[in-house]
Amino acid sequence: MTSNDKIAKLQLLLCELKLEQRHVNTDMNKLLKTGKTIDFFQAKRLNNMRQGLAKKINTVEANIDPNIIA
Repeated sequence: MTSNDKIAKLQLLLCELKLEQRHVNTDMNKLLKTGKTIDFFQAKRLNNMRQGLAKKINTVEANIDPNIIA
């Protein structure tokens, strides 16, 4: 039972992370399409968020589907 609970929690976390990643990507696309000048700090913050979310998503996916070597 605990294995199923752990997998369920990881799947929920994965969904939340992917949703947050979608929001960050949407924000970046809006900034690029409007053509407004943004400061370096804001661009760096968005990029760091995007990269951090990608790493977290990869970690959670690795925990859900462990690699099986046959």
